[in-house]
Amino acid sequence: MHVERIELRVSDVERSAGFYARVTGMTARSLGLDRAELGAPDGGPVRLVLRRAERPGQALRRAAGLFHTAFRYPTRAGLAAALQRLLEERVGLSGASDHLVSEALYLDDPDGLGIELYRDRPREQWPEPGPGQKVAMATLPLDLEDLLREERGDSAGVDVGHVHLKVAEIPPAIDFWTREVGMELMTMYGADAAFLADEGYHHHVGANVWMSRGQPLEPPEGPGLDAVVIGGAPERRELRTPDGVPVLLEP
Repeated sequence: MHVERIELRVSDVERSAGFYARVTGMTARSLGLDRAELGAPDGGPVRLVLRRAERPGQALRRAAGLFHTAFRYPTRAGLAAALQRLLEERVGLSGASDHLVSEALYLDDPDGLGIELYRDRPREQWPEPGPGQKVAMATLPLDLEDLLREERGDSAGVDVGHVHLKVAEIPPAIDFWTREVGMELMTMYGADAAFLADEGYHHHVGANVWMSRGQPLEPPEGPGLDAVVIGGAPERRELRTPDGVPVLLEP
């Protein structure tokens, strides 16, 4: 299984479509006042759907919902080009981390919805996991100057590598993604964050309570997460997480 696409509600579809295109390198497949679809510039499936929110404004930070959508580049050169675009567009970073299995840049979209831009290290370079873990991950500072020295690539093949959710409680989230969806718990950060995946990936889904412990889902009329679409599932099913996020499973 994998994240096929993410569907978001945004205040201004044209503004957000332009922003996502500039920072990720994706291109618009369709663009209107109420809906836009974006995907990799070299073709392939739609990876991001934007819909106009009924009530414009900033997404609530202290609510269950989207923590970030993680766009993945096949090469380090692609991530280097993404960093160069951010510098040229004067888009500020909210973080930059070396996770041992990946290198990642963090920022927010115009509505305050989180974005991660990252590339995976080859699996043979992933460190050995510790006892009780299936993958070893950490959050270390990323050397941005070293990344900028990388030869620039393009955005061919960019997709959604994972989605990270804000949840009210961790145990029900783990239960949902393992029992209902069929993913495997890969590792945890203490008791406050869990990472789940299929077929040994570091994570297709993250869940944390850092800002959302005990909180209800973000208002459905405002900017936020409209749906998570999981591809490669055994059968088509429509589900909702314990917090109420729609999840569509597609074969």
